[in-house]
Amino acid sequence: MSLSIAMSSSRETLLKRFRLFIVLSAIILVIEVVGSVVTNSLALLSDAGHIIIDLASLTLSYFSLRLATRRATERFTFGYYRAEILAAVINGVALVLITFYILYEAYARFVHPQLVVGNEMLVFAVVGFVANLYVVLRMHGYEHNLNVRSAYLHVISDTITSVGVVIVGILIIFTGNYIFDPIISVIISVVILYGSFKLIRESAFILMEATPTSIDLAKLQADMMRIERVKEVHDLHVWCISSDVLSLSSHILIDTNDATSINEIISRINEMLKTKYNISHSVIQAECECCADEDQEKICKR
Repeated sequence: MSLSIAMSSSRETLLKRFRLFIVLSAIILVIEVVGSVVTNSLALLSDAGHIIIDLASLTLSYFSLRLATRRATERFTFGYYRAEILAAVINGVALVLITFYILYEAYARFVHPQLVVGNEMLVFAVVGFVANLYVVLRMHGYEHNLNVRSAYLHVISDTITSVGVVIVGILIIFTGNYIFDPIISVIISVVILYGSFKLIRESAFILMEATPTSIDLAKLQADMMRIERVKEVHDLHVWCISSDVLSLSSHILIDTNDATSINEIISRINEMLKTKYNISHSVIQAECECCADEDQEKICKR
């Protein structure tokens, strides 16, 4: 079964949304840069820098999704699905670097609090928050794709940052104390770090071809053996080509040597794998219990 399939309607819809997200992120970037100049707000400028990374992440994810739809070649026989995983790793590492920068800035602000014009900053922060929230809500539901989730985490982290900037603006207006800025920055950093390391870990598992966490290998093996005439399942391997494309290879021992029956058994196994486990690509090698030698085949036929 070939993995080179035409772009699905859901993927096409996702690509259209990504184009919209990229445009919105660019608009938010311009708004926050203008806001930082008008209000002399380092918080808005830092958030704008974060949005630059978000914009790069969305663009990278968009092109990797496009790349994943390309047909397989003689050199890349599985197609380009792994491009999504590489993009996810890059995005995860970028998030970690961003977080360390935020922590560095937070430390600097603990030592030397920065003056922020609260009223104007709050207006620009609210606009950025609303726009980011819209993107998050529109991306929700596609997080099963690891590459999309990496971009999703970027946008969520920026939305949380926008919330932090809004809260800081309100607190500065009512208290005049600038120490709230680095405190919220540290909280944001912890949230981003947790998501980033989880993303990198899942990407590493896919690159190492580990069994997906959603698959119970023992249960899957038992389900295969429930198929009539399957006596044994061994050399069973399940791995991810990408976050939403699963692959399987296995040997099965069956008690028939009839080619038609063998094909029917394998077809039933493939149907079960697809409907129950969403495994779209499988290679199953049948070993006939009755084909060991000529005398054994006669016994099997009795």
